[in-house]
Amino acid sequence: MASDERIAVRSSRLWATLHFNLTRLIFPAWLIADHVGVSTNIVRRWYVPWERTDEHLPLSHIAEVTHVRGFFWDAISVESSGGLNPLRVNGLPKGGARHFVEQVRERINESVTVMRQAPR
Repeated sequence: MASDERIAVRSSRLWATLHFNLTRLIFPAWLIADHVGVSTNIVRRWYVPWERTDEHLPLSHIAEVTHVRGFFWDAISVESSGGLNPLRVNGLPKGGARHFVEQVRERINESVTVMRQAPR
């Protein structure tokens, strides 16, 4: 796999329906990872979709990627090394969440290995 490949997972519309979350039904939350870092794309209110929250966390600042496994759907939380305001998305399909977490952890490990091998 190329390290510049983009990985994305979005919240389930069925999850949104069962949780009576009209906003997530219309505008699913996205969690996106690329060679630079991890980003979220979340619309908070369905009636003002132009007010969206786009957050980004560089790979070098990621402290932990937490995969919360549920019975039907999963959640992912990406925590920064500063510990403030983790990127969190709920209602993710199990297979997509597992693949996303595996790939992000692999990229973090690759970046740490490259940093350790750099000459001083």
